[in-house]
Amino acid sequence: MCPKIYPKDPWEKAEYVPVRVRALLDLVRPFTLLPPLIGGIAGALMALASEGSIEGASVSASYPFIQLSRPVLYPLLTGVSALVFLNAASNALNQVYDLEIDRVNKPYRPLPSGIYTREEALWISFLLYLFSFWRAAVVGAVFFSLVLLIAIFTVLYSVPPFRLKKRLWISNISIAIPRGLLGIVASWSIFGDVTDPVPWAIGSVMALYLVGSTTTKDLTDVEGDRLYGVRTLPVVYGKKRAITLSLPFFLLPSLFTLLYTWEGIFPLEALYLGVVLIPWGAAVAYLLAREGDRPDEHFENSPAWRHMYIMLMGQVSPTRRGERPLR
Repeated sequence: MCPKIYPKDPWEKAEYVPVRVRALLDLVRPFTLLPPLIGGIAGALMALASEGSIEGASVSASYPFIQLSRPVLYPLLTGVSALVFLNAASNALNQVYDLEIDRVNKPYRPLPSGIYTREEALWISFLLYLFSFWRAAVVGAVFFSLVLLIAIFTVLYSVPPFRLKKRLWISNISIAIPRGLLGIVASWSIFGDVTDPVPWAIGSVMALYLVGSTTTKDLTDVEGDRLYGVRTLPVVYGKKRAITLSLPFFLLPSLFTLLYTWEGIFPLEALYLGVVLIPWGAAVAYLLAREGDRPDEHFENSPAWRHMYIMLMGQVSPTRRGERPLR
């Protein structure tokens, strides 16, 4: 028998590790941890590049081989781990308060399957939040403040009586701000100055993208969401119109990348990213329009949702402020 690899594989296939250990992975959803991992590393490196620390590196024949003008590895690992564990904590918390909905939409998850109780998952989420805050405090006050602000958004999104998840459009925005805008600014703050417009510009591109593309996760969840009063775009407008409303947000990142380059916030090299994002966004938008409501055979949600996440990670490109505007 093949091992349990994908979230939708039956639990009987989890034969090489204890079922509860394997279920812990599904509770924190590893695939969704890639954006804070990749975005965190990229954001921190962009901040280093903006202050010239990378260009000033010296190469040595002895360890650590590459020497920068300031310590990098420890604060980088500490800060990025805080962002990754924060995302894991919010994933677990969301499943605690989505339990009844998941019984309908995603019965293969650890809580509906009975592998973890709601109380156990809540404790796991609490410990993950605690670990994230601890690592963030080690990095510095600004980074900790941003991590705390992101955490507040995740709580407001999932936990009653706030439960922003249930509110039309506000649900999408409450994901876009912490995971798009604040996430990249937080990673930048590990080494850089948050008053620099570059991280805010990059974050705004990612947030704008997420306002519409977040709908990809809702298209296969209409039954449970409607049953429990979650007013997503597909529930309120229907799947076809929800897809139509979301399509422009797959192309806006390229336009804003070109605009920020024109204004001199991004360097000229960002033009390449802006040009690449046009056909890439169009391809994902086409996939969304064609089969956005088709459940993926192995992963959660639809294939369009998975490609949405990949494109989100592709929007983070190491860069620094342009020297002059194009205009």
